[in-house]
Order: sequence, then C-alpha cells, then structure tokens
Amino acid sequence: MPLVAGDTGCTTGLAKRIYDARVADGETIGLADDHTALKADCYAIATAVVAEIVANATVIPTLLVAPPGGGPVAGTGTVT
Repeated sequence: MPLVAGDTGCTTGLAKRIYDARVADGETIGLADDHTALKADCYAIATAVVAEIVANATVIPTLLVAPPGGGPVAGTGTVT
C-alpha cells in the first residue's frame, strides 16, 4: 500500500483522513465554514508525516520458513 500525503484540498490520502477526523470533532474546529486554515494544517501535517516515514523507516526482512508438515507461512518481519 503506498503512503500518500494527499492534496491541499484534503480530498485524498492522509490529509483527508486527518481533515475528516478534525471535522468529526466539530467542537474543536472554530474556523470559517470553508475550513481553509484547517485544510492547510491537515495537509501540512500529512506531508510532514509522510516525509518523516519515507526518510527514516527501516524494513528488516526475515527469512520465511514453512512449518513442519507444510501449511501457510507466517511472516515475522519487523517494521520500525
């Protein structure tokens, strides 16, 4: 699954998730009806989070070994 910051209108990606969560908590909004400032903040947060994860995430692969007697293989890799 790709990590997508979204767009400045907060209609896609992480920006939309953040915006939707903030709008759902209507008591804390206190902004104009068009939510321009809120959308700018949500987009800024989303782009910062995505940039941080892309720059610093480490994936540590592990060898997957089938259990004795066959069957599905369970993944045990760690993502940090």
